[in-house]
Amino acid sequence: MRKAIVTGANGFIGKMLVNALLEKEYEVIALDVRFDDVLLNNASVTCVNVMNKEAVELKDVIPSVEYDCFFHLAWIGTSGPERADYAVQLNNVKMACDYILLCKEVGCKRVVYASSINEMETYEYLQSDDIEPTGGYIYGTGKLAAHLMGETVAKMNGVEFIPVIITNIYGVGEKSARMIYTAINKLVHKEHCSFTAGYQTYDFIYITDAINAIIAVAESGKAFNRYYIGSGAPKPLREFLMEMRNVVDPEAEIGLGDIPFNGVDISYSQFDLKKVEKDTGYKNQVPFAEGILMTADYIRGEAE
Repeated sequence: MRKAIVTGANGFIGKMLVNALLEKEYEVIALDVRFDDVLLNNASVTCVNVMNKEAVELKDVIPSVEYDCFFHLAWIGTSGPERADYAVQLNNVKMACDYILLCKEVGCKRVVYASSINEMETYEYLQSDDIEPTGGYIYGTGKLAAHLMGETVAKMNGVEFIPVIITNIYGVGEKSARMIYTAINKLVHKEHCSFTAGYQTYDFIYITDAINAIIAVAESGKAFNRYYIGSGAPKPLREFLMEMRNVVDPEAEIGLGDIPFNGVDISYSQFDLKKVEKDTGYKNQVPFAEGILMTADYIRGEAE
């Protein structure tokens, strides 16, 4: 039976990943600071509470066997005030590097690192003038640093490293301050939504497609190659937002232009948007409108 380790296993993405791995008959070591009963009561999942534990301490808790992959999703401060807390984000960088060393200790030779499109925005910002930095760049810098440091640490210790550049994941089960969930929740409750004018390029991917793509990369991807996890068809944000409005509440007015845009518009031409499909054969299954409809129905059900 194949085996995997997942950090951040109790989060929105983490739980979906663990469930998908279980469906593929993996045994999973789940790392997080808390767990729900679904994970705790599954015989194929070993839950390891990492609260106040350094990565080095976990080598005595995690069985040293041959693992197929280590999925590093754990990251503190993806939203809210901690996103701009440099101490939190620097600690995330150290944690990523420490976990890669743990891979070597417990017999896992491949790590998939959950990177973010925000690190590319941060890199673009560094090459731009006349743009004022925002707190989000502290988060992006942490992701960028963990990516480069982690990849180097992996190479130095004989661990295969695969960064997955994740765009904006949304879908059933999410409850967060992220754009799509917040906007759909407001539209469902007939509240006004405010956005920038939305001419910057964006992309979104439904949760199940993101998870399946990540697993496909873990199983068939090339080490030290980066993989873009998105729809493969980026376009101006306003087009996504109008499509979302049309699905959730066609009569609603959304505030395009209510918020000034002072960031950078990253170039998606830097990515091989079809690399997942070319290297693994996996193709996305859920179009944006279909994913929005399922998410809106989920949010309506939660409100009842």
